[in-house]
Amino acid sequence: MGIFKDAKANMVAQDARKARQAGRQVFAAMLNTPFTQHTMSGEIADWAIMIEAIEAEGWQLTHWAIGMDTKGRPQAYPVFHGRMM
Repeated sequence: MGIFKDAKANMVAQDARKARQAGRQVFAAMLNTPFTQHTMSGEIADWAIMIEAIEAEGWQLTHWAIGMDTKGRPQAYPVFHGRMM
């Protein structure tokens, strides 16, 4: 991974870990579209990497929504539920 992808994954994993340690059953995140994503089709690798990092903390993706930021770029709103580790 690149330095920015690592930082994003580490940050969201830390948030997911804190939520898990606090005993929460639901973890909701907001994932911004990377500035390097120039097209509207194809994989958004940063999102996949961040989702993997969250699931590695014991969460399972259960819901997914997409919205737009103020500049018209997609933002993902994944919702995760706790799973037995």
